[in-house]
Amino acid sequence: MFKIKAIMQTANKAMEGILDRKDLNIAELNHIYAAATVIAEEINGTGEYKLETQRSKTPLWFRHIQESISGIRKELSTLVEIKRDNRRARNVKRTRLLKKYNIEKKENLDQVIEELKQKISAKTQQLSRYRKRQNQYYRNKPFRTDCKKFYNCLRQIYSSVKNAPDKEEGENFWREIYGKGVQHNGEMHWIKSEYQQNPSMEWSPVCEKDIAEALRTMLNWKASGRNQIANFWLKQLNSNTQA
Repeated sequence: MFKIKAIMQTANKAMEGILDRKDLNIAELNHIYAAATVIAEEINGTGEYKLETQRSKTPLWFRHIQESISGIRKELSTLVEIKRDNRRARNVKRTRLLKKYNIEKKENLDQVIEELKQKISAKTQQLSRYRKRQNQYYRNKPFRTDCKKFYNCLRQIYSSVKNAPDKEEGENFWREIYGKGVQHNGEMHWIKSEYQQNPSMEWSPVCEKDIAEALRTMLNWKASGRNQIANFWLKQLNSNTQA
């Protein structure tokens, strides 16, 4: 990680020196592509950038609970076989479990079986609450950023366009929506109050801070523009903002 940061700093300093000499256009200089290629070669030594294996998105504590439930179920299954006096439960397992739960009588065995069932139920409900909260989070995020995608997910409608409409069909479609004048009741009091509370927006030019904020929410290895430059390089090679 320290090596990558050092290489990134070196590349940024080199680009600053290049950009200071002339007023070069990013398309003419193509310095982001060049810097990305050099960094990839330096890191891997093969000329090809290899993505790291993605880590599991499931939290560690979630996996621990799943493993715990699996272990309890195995023990519960063995104890049930012991209660039935089924010899399928090996003597080693029988002895270990009877000693672990201090089981001497059949009544104690019934109590331990019931306790294990309650443990499984509690842990399963905990995982269910987590999945429910996770689904809420994943739905709230597209609701803020892309309402169309959010409602399509709720309706389970995934439409794909096979044949694009021609020019005449597209014009007729939008003419039916925006081509017909509609006269609204301008005397409605709520329209005036809304107009006073929401004045017309003033245009402000896009600054470097706006671009950085938009990049921060984007995935690293997705290309957001036609130039197909991964967002990772746009985030890390910040000297290109001077171009």
